[in-house]
Amino acid sequence: MKLLANQHKGFILSPEVFDILKKLMKSDEDNATGDVQLLCKLFSGERCSYHYSTEESRVIPANTPFSILGSTQLLNVAKLIAKMDHGHGLVDRLLFAIPLAFRPTLTEMETAANHLSTEVIEDFRETFKNIHDNGQLQFTFEPNAQQLLRDDIDHFVAEVNEAIRDGKVPPKSKIPELVPRVAAAMHVFNHTMTELLAGVPASSPPTEISKSTLEKATEFVRHLESQKDILCQVSNNSTIFPSLA
Repeated sequence: MKLLANQHKGFILSPEVFDILKKLMKSDEDNATGDVQLLCKLFSGERCSYHYSTEESRVIPANTPFSILGSTQLLNVAKLIAKMDHGHGLVDRLLFAIPLAFRPTLTEMETAANHLSTEVIEDFRETFKNIHDNGQLQFTFEPNAQQLLRDDIDHFVAEVNEAIRDGKVPPKSKIPELVPRVAAAMHVFNHTMTELLAGVPASSPPTEISKSTLEKATEFVRHLESQKDILCQVSNNSTIFPSLA
């Protein structure tokens, strides 16, 4: 919180993110104004202010950029979802990717090693610096992508209203908010990696995001949301995972 208030941006990156998120969950259990509420507000771009009797107030401006990226074991993911899926909405604001982690054969490992030895990439620091330096760029969607985004949002709203009309629980998904963010990330990543693999000097990505990129982001987010739905059902089933109940 102190870092966000001082630097107006933040990023959590961890090869084992379970303990970090578990601590955030525990903090919120002990304190009704804890970290879960802060994470939800950061996602929504809300201004956050916290006042203390022993130190100066901390203010996190609206639209402060913040991300969490990490990996963990599948059982840990189920445990996290079981703790997050308690109505405060944090689980709806996160994306979980469960890849098919096939082990490569020796031949595949040797082929990959030979391929990498011929690549021009030796150091990613310049690449990450270029992405960081472009952090203040303002991106928009090209006109046909804007229309697609509007149509998708209208379709989602129609689903919500139909569920309410029929007395059913409406979809909790944050797909309308998640898709544009993933599309922007894909846009920057694809531009950066194309230049990197071609061995050409880094440049700023175009400020317009294409319809093609938006379609790929939508497909990707919907896939991840379907995986999360399955995990939510499994983690809430005490007969399958009694230790999570």
